[in-house]
Amino acid sequence: MTIKALGMSTTTMLLALVGCASGGGPAASMGNVGLVAGPAPTVITSTTVVLAGARCTAGSCRCRDPGHDDEESAPPPVGAKRFEIRMSAAGGSASFDLSEVGQVATLPATDDQERDTCAYIDIPAGSLHKAAFVARESTRGQGVLPHLQIAEYGPKGPFWYDVIAVRCEGAAGGRCDRTAAESWSVEARQRKRGRLDPCGSAVVSRLAWETSGGQAERDGGLFRDFTARFDLEVKKFATQFAPGSTECLPK
Repeated sequence: MTIKALGMSTTTMLLALVGCASGGGPAASMGNVGLVAGPAPTVITSTTVVLAGARCTAGSCRCRDPGHDDEESAPPPVGAKRFEIRMSAAGGSASFDLSEVGQVATLPATDDQERDTCAYIDIPAGSLHKAAFVARESTRGQGVLPHLQIAEYGPKGPFWYDVIAVRCEGAAGGRCDRTAAESWSVEARQRKRGRLDPCGSAVVSRLAWETSGGQAERDGGLFRDFTARFDLEVKKFATQFAPGSTECLPK
């Protein structure tokens, strides 16, 4: 299918990526590329989730150092699992919406500085949710660099398991365009058991991205917005092994 020029404001491009089946089953097939007309998405501006853990006070959270398996001094209650939502949007703003849980929003940015907003939330084990991550440029024609990272806490280690990473970064640290979005979509298909780290218990499926368009290719082709949608299922079983352990890989 031929994709029309991105400069058309009424054109939304959708690339559906069907996630891997959980439990080590066969990966689902690739979705189709399509064109859907629709308005630019709205970025939520307020955080409504119930924040959890000692990192969060007065409606905001201090981010965990990336790559560190820090212990949660105030662990999640029985029947729930803790997740870290980390996101930024250089050149714009972003929000994350998780059905039946709530929303997380960043502050608007106009410069190239990536400023992480973090939220720590408890999600019931055995639950399934619809997720939407939306980023939008602050200045017309300047684009945005969207970034979302979700990690799951494993009390036994303690460990932190990477669940999904969404990042649409153009060449040399630039902002999101079609090439960057397609490159990320290829990386996203490398998930094992529906997650980046097979030792976690959360499963991502029905992963897709879309945009309402942006500049024409001759002007750089930057997207004015970027949306990633997926289902997030939190399995009931307790995590046991360290991140990346071979015991977690499908046999």
